[in-house]
Amino acid sequence: MTKKKNNISINEIMAIFVAYIQQEMEYTAMKMKAMKDWEIDDSKEVSISEDSQPSFGETFSKEWL
Repeated sequence: MTKKKNNISINEIMAIFVAYIQQEMEYTAMKMKAMKDWEIDDSKEVSISEDSQPSFGETFSKEWL
C-alpha cells in the first residue's frame, strides 16, 4: 500500500481560509438583514386603554379559578 501525500502550500491554505471567512461574513449579513425584516416597528404598537373595563362575565372569570 502506498500513502498518498497531500502537498498543499501555506498560500493555498490561506486562500481557502480567506474564502471561508468571506462566505461566513456574507451569510452573517444575510441573517442580519432577515432579522431586521422581522423586527417590529415602534409605530405598529397596539395601545390598550386602561379606562375601559373588561367585558367578561362572572361565569368566565370563575372558569379560570
